[in-house]
Amino acid sequence: MLEINNQFTFMKRRLETEVIKSFFKGTLAEDVDKIPIVIIPKDRVPNRCCIYKERAMLRYRIMAMMGIDIERFDDEMKPLSAYVKEVMEKDQPAAPMLTTISTGCYGCPPEQYRVTDQCRGCFARPCTANCPRDAIDFTTGKAHINTDRCVRCGKCKEVCPYTAIIHIPVPCEAACPVGCVKKNEKGYVEIDHKHCISCGRCATSCPFGAIVERSGLFPVLKKLASDQPVVAMIAPAIEGQFPGTLAQIVAALLKVGFSRVVEVSRGAEVTSINEAKELEERKAKGEWMTTSCCSAYLEIGNKLLPYMRGRRSDAKTPMAYTGEIVRKENPGAFSVFIGPCFAKKIEAARDPNVDGVITFSELAAIFMAKDIDVREMQPADLGDDKTFSDCRGFAVSNGVISSVMRRYHGPEPKVMDLNGVDKKVYTLMKVWEKRKPDADIIEVMCCEGGCIGGPGCIVKPQVALRLRGGNKAATPVKSMTK
Repeated sequence: MLEINNQFTFMKRRLETEVIKSFFKGTLAEDVDKIPIVIIPKDRVPNRCCIYKERAMLRYRIMAMMGIDIERFDDEMKPLSAYVKEVMEKDQPAAPMLTTISTGCYGCPPEQYRVTDQCRGCFARPCTANCPRDAIDFTTGKAHINTDRCVRCGKCKEVCPYTAIIHIPVPCEAACPVGCVKKNEKGYVEIDHKHCISCGRCATSCPFGAIVERSGLFPVLKKLASDQPVVAMIAPAIEGQFPGTLAQIVAALLKVGFSRVVEVSRGAEVTSINEAKELEERKAKGEWMTTSCCSAYLEIGNKLLPYMRGRRSDAKTPMAYTGEIVRKENPGAFSVFIGPCFAKKIEAARDPNVDGVITFSELAAIFMAKDIDVREMQPADLGDDKTFSDCRGFAVSNGVISSVMRRYHGPEPKVMDLNGVDKKVYTLMKVWEKRKPDADIIEVMCCEGGCIGGPGCIVKPQVALRLRGGNKAATPVKSMTK
């Protein structure tokens, strides 16, 4: 995954801010086609081939902000103002959550291992001795890899004493844990939406910004500009994302225009209570189970590994329980989940109690557009949080297990946490269908570090953890990591 501080992130934030500013001024239809030109003026030194391609990329990103499926509905003759009119009249469907900009895909070369000039042609030649396919020869006095025979196992790279062999990945393909991101015959990236789990790793790994999420921002902006009450449901991971306290973040949300702010930690408490009870029942039967809060993980069971559906907890996600609470306490309100996750948009589309989803990144752009500095806000009253304060730890790896174990009353279980799902972990999950894992309950977090490492976050996980005061909530009875 790319370092979170990069030029694409900065450009994306500025673009979102400009669009949101124009929206709240009521001039978006008039301004939108000018925004790429304002951000990329003609005297700018382009990072791509020319300023016109950079402007085209901004045009596509604005379309993605509006929720347009670029792959299916890109009309180059259609001005952005026409798309604005359509989006203002009708919300876009959530799926597929990701869309690709073929114009921005630079057709990365296939994944490969390559021998550099550092090769000394040594006598030991451990690269040839350890290659399982006899794909390395020394016909020129230095190592040469036969790409037709190479299976890209990486053993040659591991054993080279001069570190003369490098791995050249295709970032988006390498990042996808379930192998649904591939280049087509034209050399451009394609996503197999039928099997995509919406984890967002491909989008946060592409150095060219050619894979983008279709935003759910506009339905939320429209409601904020209306007279209908809008309730913000904030994910536990929000603490540490902004330079201020949780109480100040809540105050900033109220200033934005949300009528009420509800912590999703309230729903997480219900999830942990139900999972603790279920763990007692399953352990008594000799069955193992997994947690159920990660939406991307739920998609693995829904789309790829059907047997996992019977192993994951029957408990609903914290967002789902919080949606029920908000619907009961605020009938008629528009409920918005604000979190770090792309996959929540897919989950929300199936949940009648959740009306919209935006990410922390999009919330940051709203704050910037409205000139709101969280640090300057007078802290809001968070209310009585005694029963669910520990559930704010759902945001970090081990946090779910910790909350469940605090509510568990049976014999000590064997606990495992999967801190991030990659290709190896996905393969391990496949094995579990025939060979039971050595655990009674497994916490699954698709993002490394937990939700604070999600694709919609705006700070590095280690920074967020420090701002949260450390990982105090994550203290399970016994833990085994991947």
